[in-house]
Amino acid sequence: MIMVVSRREPRMLRFGCAGIVILVSLVILSSASTGVFCAETNFKVEDVSWRALNVGVGNSTCVVQLRYYGSGPCSNVEGTLDVSQLSENYTSVSDKYSGTVENGGAVYLEFVFDVSSSSKAGWYKAPLTVNYMTDGRVIWEKFDLVLTVNGNPDLSVRTGGERILRGYINEVPIMIKNDGDGLARKVRVTVQSQDVYLTVIGPNEFSADFLMPNEEWAVVVKAFAQLSIRDGSSIAVNVRYEDQEGAAYAETTTIGLKVEDPDKPSMVVSTNTTKISPGVTNGVLLSILNSGGKEAMDLTIKLTPASNQLTLVGNNTFSFQELGVGEALNLPISLYLEPQTYGSLPVYVVIDYKDDRNSTYQDSLSIGFLSEEEPEPKVEVLTKGPQLQPNAINSITMIIENRGEKAAKDLRINLFSQTPEVAVVVGTGVEHRDLLGPKETWEIQKEVFVQPNVYGAVPLYVQVQYQDELHNRYSFTSTIGFEVKGTPSLAISSVIYNPSPVFAGNRVVRANCVVVNHGNYTAQDVSVTLGEIGGVVKPSYPGSDRVRIPFLTVGGSVSAQFLLDIDENAKPGYYEIPVNISTSTENISTVIPLTVSEKAKILVDKIYFDREVTPGARNVKLFVETLNVGNVTAEEVRVSVISGYITGSTTQLLGSMASGTRRVVVMEVDVDDKVSPGELPVDVEVSWSQDGRSMSETSTKSLTIGESGKGEIWVVMGVLAVLVAMIAIFRKRVSEVCKSFLYKLRGQ
Repeated sequence: MIMVVSRREPRMLRFGCAGIVILVSLVILSSASTGVFCAETNFKVEDVSWRALNVGVGNSTCVVQLRYYGSGPCSNVEGTLDVSQLSENYTSVSDKYSGTVENGGAVYLEFVFDVSSSSKAGWYKAPLTVNYMTDGRVIWEKFDLVLTVNGNPDLSVRTGGERILRGYINEVPIMIKNDGDGLARKVRVTVQSQDVYLTVIGPNEFSADFLMPNEEWAVVVKAFAQLSIRDGSSIAVNVRYEDQEGAAYAETTTIGLKVEDPDKPSMVVSTNTTKISPGVTNGVLLSILNSGGKEAMDLTIKLTPASNQLTLVGNNTFSFQELGVGEALNLPISLYLEPQTYGSLPVYVVIDYKDDRNSTYQDSLSIGFLSEEEPEPKVEVLTKGPQLQPNAINSITMIIENRGEKAAKDLRINLFSQTPEVAVVVGTGVEHRDLLGPKETWEIQKEVFVQPNVYGAVPLYVQVQYQDELHNRYSFTSTIGFEVKGTPSLAISSVIYNPSPVFAGNRVVRANCVVVNHGNYTAQDVSVTLGEIGGVVKPSYPGSDRVRIPFLTVGGSVSAQFLLDIDENAKPGYYEIPVNISTSTENISTVIPLTVSEKAKILVDKIYFDREVTPGARNVKLFVETLNVGNVTAEEVRVSVISGYITGSTTQLLGSMASGTRRVVVMEVDVDDKVSPGELPVDVEVSWSQDGRSMSETSTKSLTIGESGKGEIWVVMGVLAVLVAMIAIFRKRVSEVCKSFLYKLRGQ
């Protein structure tokens, strides 16, 4: 075997070019004389692999296996491989086999070249040209090879059809695709069923020499699905292959298959009537319809009554050659029903048939017939006025109606409750009547007490017992549902005022009211609004006269507070303030009591000094006269004179002052020397206690202050007059004493 290579050497570029021109000329001349390109190749590339792959280091060896299928022998097989895309030093390499190759023989060509380190792709195309001698001619064939450098093959499996038909041999296409970036060699596929009811027919193993990247290979498997197979089945596909370096790969994929029924015949049975009469022969038309998608053949129909009381008159088996799609067979039959037989009576219909594939089917169907019943009494219970009130005795009316065609005898009615904590039948709940004729009604009045705080639905039970003319007994218990719905009833149970008692002129008085629901139903969206009394009471602020209560249960209470102002001129006495209470269902008008107590009224009648007072006066007596002009007694009365120019004892406790009592208060005070002469305004505060409340009133009075000079002259003159008088008296007394002393001296 001889190998020829072509190197890339820049120093020999000119000589190489000349050699290439000469070589190409020779090839053209040789081809023109004896060489031809074969339209149908005699060689087939069976394998391409690496014996040694060294990227960027030394040379690599690529082995190409060719299989010869020509009619005559061939010789001098030479292959030239274009490696220009992946080699740094070679553009092409050649190898030659000089021997003879017969049909079916194999030729192995080896190509040695370097693989450049810059070859980064997964795989590269390498065109292969093969020439050989046969029948005195040179034949040329070309092949496109794939050489894997950095890639790896990756085969995936999918199916081209996931539906198979039950009872058929199905062709299942399996697609094997090389999703990798390397050539897959020696591909072997094995398909196996994973269902005992699914059998692979024919070959289940397949092979391919190689799969190029992104190449897809279709394999078709035949599988027979038995009639008993389930709706879902599966097959396992095992794939084994190698890459170009000889590494082996294997994987198994399970493919699920959906099993469907093919079109087949299907039978539907019906009759023109389902009612038959006892004691007579009833003519019935039986219809058998092929509702399937295939023609039914060799039909056998067999009828069998299920009860000994029902007899099929005549033949019970029928045969027909075929029944097309959508076609129907009408069979007139006769059924005799024994007297006094009632209820449901079925007839079984068994149909055996085949389809066009000679598959056999059997449909087991049935048709029910209903015997017309003998007339009988039929008692029903109705009620009037189904709404009840809680915490009350309610009267209800039960209507017992016989809707049958026969009389009901010995009729007994028992009304009772199974939940006495909810409702109780007052008195006896039992009633009796000897006869209730057809279409006749019987009204019964009963009383039921519904317990407090019960609302919603309340069940009561009625047991009915009676018999017909043949003494057949009937009994049933019926449930009667009643709606229990009461009404809320709101009121104000108490009101407390703070402060208390209330006097005219009080501001921001808190009226604390307790709103209660003494009805028998929950109140919702409650709004309480306080009214006004002109000249007596009004709200302290906008909105202080109303309260909103979202929810108030039965028996519940809520405290509501209102802020009120009492008019200054309100007369003492008892008043009723109007109140409006509104809910989602009603409006309620009521009142709350208000007592305005009389307040003691203490007037400051007079205030004055005991003498004329000038600025700077000391120890001046100040008189304050008070009078209780009210009708009530004031306790702990205290009078205070308030002024910036008067100091001293300015507060006095008077004690109790009954109605009409006058009291004079004497205070000893000093007058500031900075006060201006004239009228001096002072505040006089009178405070007292009444019914546990502290009260006070302040009034402004005036005191007269004299001028300082005029007062001093009169004082001096007064003092001088006193001195003169004292001197005169003293001189007279001294004179008398001296005379008496002289008389005594003389007497001695």
